[in-house]
Amino acid sequence: MISTYDDFCIHQTPDYVRVPGTTDRNFYDRYFFLGYSPSADILFGFAFGRYPNRFVQDAHFTLVVDGVQHSLHASDRLGPDPAVCRVGPIEVLVEQPMRRLRCRVSDNEQGLSCDLVYEAESGAIDEGRLQVGKDGIHWIDQTRFMQYGRWSGWLQVDGVRQDCPPGGVFGLRDKSWGVRVIGEQQVTPRQGDQIFWMNVVARLQDRFGVFRTLDRGDGTSVERAGYLAPLYPEPQAVPVGEQALAHTRHWEFDLQFAESGRRIVGGNYRLEMASGESLQLEGHCLACIAYTGIGYNHDTWHHGLDHGDELAVERESAPVAEVDQWPTQRQFLASVMSFSCNGQVVGFGHTEQLLVGPYEPFGWSA
Repeated sequence: MISTYDDFCIHQTPDYVRVPGTTDRNFYDRYFFLGYSPSADILFGFAFGRYPNRFVQDAHFTLVVDGVQHSLHASDRLGPDPAVCRVGPIEVLVEQPMRRLRCRVSDNEQGLSCDLVYEAESGAIDEGRLQVGKDGIHWIDQTRFMQYGRWSGWLQVDGVRQDCPPGGVFGLRDKSWGVRVIGEQQVTPRQGDQIFWMNVVARLQDRFGVFRTLDRGDGTSVERAGYLAPLYPEPQAVPVGEQALAHTRHWEFDLQFAESGRRIVGGNYRLEMASGESLQLEGHCLACIAYTGIGYNHDTWHHGLDHGDELAVERESAPVAEVDQWPTQRQFLASVMSFSCNGQVVGFGHTEQLLVGPYEPFGWSA
């Protein structure tokens, strides 16, 4: 079926743009956004995904207010035009590719709404192609880019509006596409498999850093990498693809956890850059947000699930403190962090985490 994008010279197969180059049911194309103020009094997430081979699209908006996380989920049959990223009241608009995007939730019966503008502060950073599988079967085969930026606009919960002043709210977005476990779980690691994954994002004056690790249960790393990237004063100065990355040679961490679970509440991060520069950062958690609010591993609203032939929309609200009592498969969350060096605050950012199963360095046996 033809769509508006077919009028551009962007085709990669003889088919129409809206038709994927694979028949894998787990093919997806997805936006992710996270926003927060340095003091964490503003904290929200946003997501939109298309799943062409499942004939489904869904979108999610979540925010934390006074210790309660409110989430709005929406799912519908796949729209005919990939240029329209909207499910019910939730919408993503690309106003200027790689530089300015808009996330909106129009007024609705559920009482959550927003109009938020994202403007890039860094160039889009190519994270390359990730393939994960076993015995020749991939359950992940995706490409992703990441970008740091700032937000402006407003959020509203049950008629109470909160403004996001320009220059006061920041955050990360990514765009990914390919094959990933979505919908009903067909090809996945066994229930209870181990994963220790952490992504530390720090905005440090005129640059920002991303430092991530994926460790085995014995503490050895499948991947431990990171980089520092420049921040630009205005979106028009941002390159489409960032080339000026300073990569880490190695980095290590010590972590502190909440008493009732594995939620990270603080950490010390020692970074050695390939250039020879060394950084030591101390992170302190200010607030956290559960990624179930934007669909990740949600029992009902996991990405790509089929909710029938009609638009489905649902709101849920729960105290953030309950996150440590949720099932382990829901321990995918982000915490806004303040970062210090030698007792002086040098920046802010967030830590993403998914910590499940045994991990010998911390004495976790299960």
